[in-house]
Amino acid sequence: MALVADSGALYALYDRRERAHRAVRDALAAEKGAIVIPMAILGELDYLLRVRLGAAAEQRFLEGIERGVFTLAPFTVHDATSCRNLLERYRDLDLGLADASVIVTAERLGLRRILTVDERDFRVVRTSRGEAFVLLPADGKS
Repeated sequence: MALVADSGALYALYDRRERAHRAVRDALAAEKGAIVIPMAILGELDYLLRVRLGAAAEQRFLEGIERGVFTLAPFTVHDATSCRNLLERYRDLDLGLADASVIVTAERLGLRRILTVDERDFRVVRTSRGEAFVLLPADGKS
């Protein structure tokens, strides 16, 4: 089984000072399936890693992609439409494109598991079938 990761969780993986670092690291260590990263979040993640942690963290992340630790999911024209619709439907949440792309990627790939440390929005949004997403790590509150 695979999961889709958001930028906040991936940032926590690389920042040992983050409250959720250990929980994210443990969740990924236990993951048997692919760790999918929507390509639409790469800019946000790059910014977080480079500005807050420096070029070495950015390099470690890229090495993870090269080694196959992470699977990149493309951002399609259909995803753009789905994101626009999702942002409109949940406009009161002020989701943003990064979170919307995580949700849309999960839906497109038939996945309900999302790795996040920002549960606020992901707890509210439902799949197209009305189901809640399963959020990991289980104790990542926000």
